Amino acid sequence: MSHKSTISPCLIKFMPNSPLPLSKDDPCLNVYAFDLDHTIIKPKSPGTKFSKSADDWQFMSFNSKKCTLDYLFDIIEKDPIATIVVFSNQGGVVTVPRTSKSCTKYINKISLVLKAIKSDKRGDLLLSRLWLYAAPKRPKALVTNKNKFTFPSSNKNDIDDPKIYEKVRKPMTGMADFFKTDIDNAYGVSESLPTTPKLNWIYYCGDAAGRKKDFSDSDKKFAENLNVEFRYPEEVFQG
Repeated sequence: MSHKSTISPCLIKFMPNSPLPLSKDDPCLNVYAFDLDHTIIKPKSPGTKFSKSADDWQFMSFNSKKCTLDYLFDIIEKDPIATIVVFSNQGGVVTVPRTSKSCTKYINKISLVLKAIKSDKRGDLLLSRLWLYAAPKRPKALVTNKNKFTFPSSNKNDIDDPKIYEKVRKPMTGMADFFKTDIDNAYGVSESLPTTPKLNWIYYCGDAAGRKKDFSDSDKKFAENLNVEFRYPEEVFQG
């Protein structure tokens, strides 16, 4: 498997096992960030907003010649220090317990997406630069005690914060904060890399932009909160 998955009550992460090597002289990553559903993928089932099963998805096409995956390949081929990160609110997914139907379906869905990428001859290069984060629904199983959450099982990735679910969901920037920490941990500081990578955010692309057809403006507000340029999927995937 190209990625390691981590499932905590407040966050699901897929991180590359072998991240893109960086230059010792200039350890920098150009970050291209995206929403997932209805930005990169959509259900195969016609007329549905959400996937019915783990394999009910397809890469989107905003023109007749290329799909979104082709554009992601274009990014990494043109930019040698590009990294792709996906930030997705998953309000229909509950991770407590981890064996829940919704969690299992989502994990399997992302695994199939990664498998589809790997099947392409350019796949390994993209997979080494691809990070995925999802903010699930707050589980009913959590209890509150003096403004602190008690998780059903302890996990070092769990944060003892009564507002953690709000913080990780867009338009708040918690998922991006986790990503920054994970980048630091993945590369670390060593003789070969004397400092942690600098992140140069290029843009964030998502479909929730507050337009009449949009269900919300959470993607656009997320970019604003990150102080990052916002782009519509139609802009990025039609060029």
